[in-house]
Amino acid sequence: MKSKSKTPKISIITIVLNNRIFLDHTIQSVASQEFTNYEYIIIDGGSTDGTKELIKDSEKKIDYWVSEPDRGIYDAMNKGAKLAKGEWLLFLNAGDRFANPKVLSDIFQLNNLNTYDFIFGNWYTCNLLKTPDLLIPGTASYERGAILHQSVVYKKKLHEVYGYYLLTPKLIISDYIFFLSIPRNLVFHFEHPISINDNTGVSTAPWSYKQKLAIDYVFRRITAFRLVVLYLKFHIPRFDLYLSKKLSELFTKH
Repeated sequence: MKSKSKTPKISIITIVLNNRIFLDHTIQSVASQEFTNYEYIIIDGGSTDGTKELIKDSEKKIDYWVSEPDRGIYDAMNKGAKLAKGEWLLFLNAGDRFANPKVLSDIFQLNNLNTYDFIFGNWYTCNLLKTPDLLIPGTASYERGAILHQSVVYKKKLHEVYGYYLLTPKLIISDYIFFLSIPRNLVFHFEHPISINDNTGVSTAPWSYKQKLAIDYVFRRITAFRLVVLYLKFHIPRFDLYLSKKLSELFTKH
């Protein structure tokens, strides 16, 4: 896995807890990358379902791993980031895969790579258990806040400046908060898919979206009016039609 290449080194970090089947997909995906100047780190939260045994069986594909209790996803991510020896970081958690074997090679061949510290790309989602080959494309957008950590490659030094991921009970968008702290001039959109992500995880829960709206308002990315509208659209299907109907009824009565 180690290379004498002069290209930047990246640390690929996988967080896992009792997810043996999904983890195997991720390990195989990392091993299939054509780019070789990387280290692979797995942070296991103390699994009891055979995950630890799978990691041991795959040790030739892994540079470092640990299996011990932690305080949740972001505690494990912070642990991985602090252990990383690479200049760049990428979190590809259990069930996530690279979009293709050339992803990292394409990123590190960018002519303007030295200009940026934070690179985010597009993605695919799928249901890894039911329909793993049915890929739904997703388009990243900094302006819309459409950024997934599985499709982000960033320099480790950013943590030294902007801190590590927040550890707050029930907060599941610490990565998004960290991303918003990065100055826009250091951010680059890689207009190709970087990852394929399972869509059954905790970050797809409805309350994740609500937290994101709140943070967008705090960071002044949306107005109070926009916050209310988006919240109502989330709770009321076809809110635009609902609002038009109510306004029409209001004016008809007068």
